[in-house]
Amino acid sequence: MKCGHFVSTTVLSFAVVSSLAMGLAVPALADSAKILDKSGAWRSYIYANKAGTVCYTADLPKRSLNAPKHRGDAHVSVTDRTADRSIGVVSIAEGFAYGTGAPVEIDIDGDKFSLFTADGRAWTHDDKAVVQAMLKGRTMLVYGTPPNGGHSVDTYSLDGFAKAYAEIGRACGLK
Repeated sequence: MKCGHFVSTTVLSFAVVSSLAMGLAVPALADSAKILDKSGAWRSYIYANKAGTVCYTADLPKRSLNAPKHRGDAHVSVTDRTADRSIGVVSIAEGFAYGTGAPVEIDIDGDKFSLFTADGRAWTHDDKAVVQAMLKGRTMLVYGTPPNGGHSVDTYSLDGFAKAYAEIGRACGLK
């Protein structure tokens, strides 16, 4: 799969999530996204568009350090799309636009991954490896660089991720 292709097709699915508050995701397009399950810290959703079905799971950071003022919604999402048979595409929105070439790194219980940025989000180079680490892990740290410099750290719980990931796999029928 080409990086540019999944970036452009996956960004649409994240438009569905307008905010994550109090652990409950609030779809921006309420009629098109349906909550599938709540698993620990994670929520799973499904919606259909003219290209096919999109299933995703998302979570909010449990703790944030050095986040810029007036930050938007931050979340991690993992998406399956039936149209292009993409499975487990990981995307991170920090609630601020990353600068061009800004370094982003995640640490899942000591396993570290460098990400690239595009369309204001961070994307993994190896979704499968990151998802496998998330399935086994307990905590994920996201290190980002806000546009005005400095470093932010968001902490995500992986409690419930395995169940949520299995749920989107069943819902989209790709795993």
